[in-house]
Amino acid sequence: MKKILIIHTGGTFGMMPMEPSETLAPGNFQHELLKRVPEIGLIAKINVQIPFNEDSSDLSIKQWDIMAKSINKNMDNYDGFVIIHGTDTMIYTAAALSFSLLNLKKPVILTGAQIPLSKLRSDARLNLIDAIELATHKIGEVLIVFGQQILRGNRSRKNSRSSYTAFYSPNYPLLGTIGINIDLQKKLILKSTQKYRFNGGFDPSLLSIHIFPNSDPDFYRHTINNKNIRAIMLIGFGAGNLPMKEIGWLPFIRDAIASGMAIFINSSSAHGEVNLKIYESGQKALEAGAIGCADMTIEASVVKIMKALAKKKSTQDVVNYFLTDLAGEISH
Repeated sequence: MKKILIIHTGGTFGMMPMEPSETLAPGNFQHELLKRVPEIGLIAKINVQIPFNEDSSDLSIKQWDIMAKSINKNMDNYDGFVIIHGTDTMIYTAAALSFSLLNLKKPVILTGAQIPLSKLRSDARLNLIDAIELATHKIGEVLIVFGQQILRGNRSRKNSRSSYTAFYSPNYPLLGTIGINIDLQKKLILKSTQKYRFNGGFDPSLLSIHIFPNSDPDFYRHTINNKNIRAIMLIGFGAGNLPMKEIGWLPFIRDAIASGMAIFINSSSAHGEVNLKIYESGQKALEAGAIGCADMTIEASVVKIMKALAKKKSTQDVVNYFLTDLAGEISH
């Protein structure tokens, strides 16, 4: 029987009623899981870790590294890993783990719930069964399993606070669906021939600016002289367009780059890719030295920039690292 490590980090899924004297420890949480979802004990041998128990809105690079280090430490001891996680920042954690656990040979699967396991009509039970069963398969990447869909973690976005299918993958196909059978699109799954490598660490010296009509770059000009900011991501329109006439972002971009910052441009449009060569505003930003985020999601771009800042010192090296496909997050 396969061995699966469940890492419980908090979120809606595990809001279970416990006795007043009990704390949420691995033993009693594992007991509760097996009592409420006994089927999982028939799928695999289960062990549970609880490195922390937090609302996912409070998770940060510290917790990403804790999870990545725990999986790395246990890589040879288990056949797969399932992370129970709150839905709000699950996509950030999925991207972070995909960039920290390179060339995976085993599945790392994030799942959670819109309704707690202890409540009527909870989706937690089915999500957990699906995630654990998939974790017994030979898959080498970080996935999100939710609402009977299988998604590449660093390609996913959350699109609903109320639907059981809370995530979607705007620029990459689903890796599979789960019904009576698990229907995997095997040709879409990563198959790295390189040796597995742990790649921990993040540097949050990044400012993300959401641009809207009439947004004023002068509000942010003081950030150019902030030594704690090494990179800025501008979230523009469409293919990466920015206001350039009455309120121009071009001088801001030029000055930020001249100060040594890396400037990235993404789009508020979820589908499609950022291509700064299509329109005049994008071309001018590109000529000034800005870098388009291609078809990466906003969330994956944020996490990848923080990874690049942790790994590289020079601005050009940060840019080159960012444009390198680490775990299937960007199309060639």
